[in-house]
Amino acid sequence: MKLHSLGMVLAAAGLVLAGCGPEAETPAAPATVEVTYDSSDAGADAITPGNPFFGAWSVSSAKIAPWWDGKGDEPAADPAFANNVIFGANKSGGPALLNCDQPSYAVNIVSPRGLFEGNLPDPGKDASELGFGSSEIRSMTFTCASGTADVSLNFPMIDDDTIMLGLDNVLYTLNRVNR
Repeated sequence: MKLHSLGMVLAAAGLVLAGCGPEAETPAAPATVEVTYDSSDAGADAITPGNPFFGAWSVSSAKIAPWWDGKGDEPAADPAFANNVIFGANKSGGPALLNCDQPSYAVNIVSPRGLFEGNLPDPGKDASELGFGSSEIRSMTFTCASGTADVSLNFPMIDDDTIMLGLDNVLYTLNRVNR
């Protein structure tokens, strides 16, 4: 597991220095804490218990996302998400979009404003209605580069057994299958 502590130290130093000038009265952007899980560091059967997203997940619901503008065809859930989604240190699986032999994961803390790439119309209200009970939300960024395809998806966590995915104007809720 690699921790990007140098980046965190530099970010903290930047915040301290920013507080010394006249610009200090302007509110700073919310801090992001990032921990990256690089699958190349682990053996074939290694388990990295530090990533709360590892394991199998099943879609329990799919609905039109609150940011859909009503234009064009009504969004529909992708039937490929009927398969379980599996996140592991060395491999991910499920719908073709998530099949990866060398996934990378970054776990961040985001605010409601940062959920679903900032697309919630009323972040505080919408996040609360979706089940997020805190202003500090754990979110995992899943990335995979495979051949000519690059995938990057965010999975915010409602609680230890519930995550979400916003994709193509559909909001998927996934529940943990095993722990």
